[in-house]
Amino acid sequence: MADAGTERLPVLDKYTGDRIAELDVPGPDQVDAAIASATRAVNQLPHQERAVVLRRAARLLDEWRDTVVTQYVAETGFTPADATTELDRTLLILELSAQEALRLTGEMVPVQAAAGHEDSLCFTLRVPVGVVAAITPFNAPLSTVAHKIAPALAAGNAVVLKPAEQAPLSAITLVQALLEAGLPEQHLHLLHGPGETVGDHLVRHPDVRYITFTGSTEVGRHIRAVSGLARTHLELGSNSPTLLWRDADLDHALPLVASAGYRKAGQVCTSVQRLLVHETIADEALARLTALVRDIPYGDPRAPGTRVGPLIGATAAERAERLLKDAVGYGSRLLTGGTREGALMAPAVLAGLPEGARLASEEAFAPLVAVDVFGSLDEAVRKANATRYGLQAGVFCQDLDVAFAFTRLLETGGVMINDTSSCHPDPMPYGGVKDSGQGVEGPRYAVLDMTDARAVLLRHRPRHFL
Repeated sequence: MADAGTERLPVLDKYTGDRIAELDVPGPDQVDAAIASATRAVNQLPHQERAVVLRRAARLLDEWRDTVVTQYVAETGFTPADATTELDRTLLILELSAQEALRLTGEMVPVQAAAGHEDSLCFTLRVPVGVVAAITPFNAPLSTVAHKIAPALAAGNAVVLKPAEQAPLSAITLVQALLEAGLPEQHLHLLHGPGETVGDHLVRHPDVRYITFTGSTEVGRHIRAVSGLARTHLELGSNSPTLLWRDADLDHALPLVASAGYRKAGQVCTSVQRLLVHETIADEALARLTALVRDIPYGDPRAPGTRVGPLIGATAAERAERLLKDAVGYGSRLLTGGTREGALMAPAVLAGLPEGARLASEEAFAPLVAVDVFGSLDEAVRKANATRYGLQAGVFCQDLDVAFAFTRLLETGGVMINDTSSCHPDPMPYGGVKDSGQGVEGPRYAVLDMTDARAVLLRHRPRHFL
């Protein structure tokens, strides 16, 4: 359900700057009304109907493919290839969530171990937690929205969704697909507007029982501070490392790095920002990566062959430019790219990453990769962990003992062996540690977290039968 307000939110084409939409921004009373309506809808849809709706919505999105891709490119500045990949992921997320709706179950509890309950039975039911507030980012405005609302609906919750104000149109299309698929409108409410007003009112509301948020660590801290006893899932910032051990297959690894560091203009939480390379292969790896990145076509995302479009806005590109210049000031060497025109930045490779540089500790969210060198496993681990973030890491190596060592020692929510930090199959648990957040996405895991275990005890009362 869309709420009309007095303020208007413009949506711009991220490459041309043209205004492509204008949306209503609700006031506090309208946010309250959406939450009240959602509260009444919790646990009102049978499991089978939840699955049917999710699958129908997937079919509708697939039928609307051309429109979805066109709209996505306009609001994000990403390429049609990026849009198509994200749409296909969204269809899978909806299907996986439909499956979870049909197999949501509790467990038997062995209460017979407790004195006096030798003949009792105990089991748990999974019941919806309540109203779910979903606040989503601009960089995955379709799949991340699906990761939040599809498991919530599969679990029997009702959802109030606030998509990123920079890129809300894909979320609108997904909501339309769910409603046309038969979802009663009280189960899903759509609110547009800034996080400082609409989002803040939403997360402070006492009737919101679960908050799922993807965005900056600073905003995540604020949500934790003001959300009371609501359960929170927070997917926050990152400064992801990918490591090349001395036996890494560079023919396999470097094209993946050249993709994972620059797709969506580097605006991916798990984007390869730091590439740590063993000293024995460092020169070859750096030269080959630089050549690959120098050949990446960038510019108009609609132009055939373009792989890197603009950042979400000029402000984001200016920030990335400052981080790059700061690293160069500390001693990094800029080998290619880094020039900026408005929101567009040429894909960049830097050699060396001094510990004092902001790029070593902050999230760039830009098309740049800094290559640093290590000489031992201990040094690689120290450099990889030398950040307040811990979302995912990638490791390329052939030695199984080394792979196991990295999986034990890297302080991240996920370690991708022989793939980059940006590897993210949608069925797997996905989440970070340290300042990268708490909780995990992935339909199976999200559905469990968006439900409560209700214990049911059946106590046997002895009777005499003739």
